[in-house]
Amino acid sequence: MEREIAARDLYAGLAKRVSSGQARELLQDLATQEEGHRRRLEALLERGFSPDLLGRANKRVVDLRITDFLQEAPLDENADVQQVLIAAGKREAGSYDLYSALASIAEDQEMEALYRHLAEQELQHKYRVESLYEELFYTEV
Repeated sequence: MEREIAARDLYAGLAKRVSSGQARELLQDLATQEEGHRRRLEALLERGFSPDLLGRANKRVVDLRITDFLQEAPLDENADVQQVLIAAGKREAGSYDLYSALASIAEDQEMEALYRHLAEQELQHKYRVESLYEELFYTEV
């Protein structure tokens, strides 16, 4: 849950700093989704596993792998949209890797399903970040 809170706070804070409306909307949406992940995990701890915690099934997401090969710079008040998107893509990749690893060692099917669901959502976030990055910075001349 701490990772979800940190992601939510990061995205909400970055959304306030970027000037691009597209990036701001994406970051605000990601912050909201990370808060949803936190609430799901909290509900799991309080009430136990329930299939309705997973919500609707996700479509298979393609990993564009754009930010995998880009250099991340520390984010500060002078960070530009490109730096923010690279950092966001790398953060989502890290979250995907974490939940995938947790799914692979889960002791029961319910926990495995939860972690796989969260991993897939993090990959969806990465896809959205990388799609915007591609749109903004990989334009044909």
